[in-house]
Amino acid sequence: MKKSHKTMLDLIVQKRFDEVQEKIGFSSNVFMVFGLPTRKVKDNPAFWTKETSLCKLTITRHENYEIPYGCYARMNQIFIDTEVRTKNTNVIDTGRSFNEYVKKVGYNEGRANKALLRQLVNYITSVISIEPKEASSGRILGIHSVIAKAWDIHFDVKNPAQLMLSKGKIILDEGYARYIHKHSVPLDMNVVGCFKRNPLALDFYRFLAYRNNSLNKTISFPDALLFEQLGTEEENHRKTRMKLNKILKDLQMFWPVKAKFEDGYFELKPSPPAVQKRVSSKKDITIVEKSVL
Repeated sequence: MKKSHKTMLDLIVQKRFDEVQEKIGFSSNVFMVFGLPTRKVKDNPAFWTKETSLCKLTITRHENYEIPYGCYARMNQIFIDTEVRTKNTNVIDTGRSFNEYVKKVGYNEGRANKALLRQLVNYITSVISIEPKEASSGRILGIHSVIAKAWDIHFDVKNPAQLMLSKGKIILDEGYARYIHKHSVPLDMNVVGCFKRNPLALDFYRFLAYRNNSLNKTISFPDALLFEQLGTEEENHRKTRMKLNKILKDLQMFWPVKAKFEDGYFELKPSPPAVQKRVSSKKDITIVEKSVL
């Protein structure tokens, strides 16, 4: 089962997307096909679907929770990706108190509220499905993966400094953790925190950082494809371009990424890593199978 799952994952994500990556610059976590919802999904449906010219993504929620959305969900996601890439494990240490976790994610004590914890639970309990659009008939492809296979989080949000007897843990699904380890890069949570109230900025920063990883030549593609990937294709393109240009200039204050919008195209040149002081570990990921329960 594991071998067939890995073969399918490689086929769809690596080979299928590699066919078009020079055209659209795609390379990152599967959620970044077009990002998470920016706002709470109306009526809390059982699943949320978004389609692009490349594929269809479906996020299915746990029966007790919601579809992950907004900045808090993204901050949790970035933290988890960074932990996997720097510590080479599918076990995420959430700390012994809520304040400890808040600091890990990049917030100040007392500034984040229970919404941060709620979005963490929304995220790790969700299931993702992605189906690339194939031109050939008679071929059905897809990925179906849970985010975490076990979790034991015991925070007292009302008393955030309260220490628990043991550390909280999240054990990511093996396939999902391996995918993060291969396709993401660690980010500086202090820099990420500068954009923690702007979901578009968080998505754009991750896209640039992840796509720049191992980039060895300049890529240029219609900026409309970037808008589609970031989930902004339904907005006015001129307005979206202005927003992203402003975000890009702000990012370049922290990171000299060589990117620009020009004549309806987006250009990205090989640039220094997004994080100089926290480089990706070159070690293989160690998968923990045991449950925390």
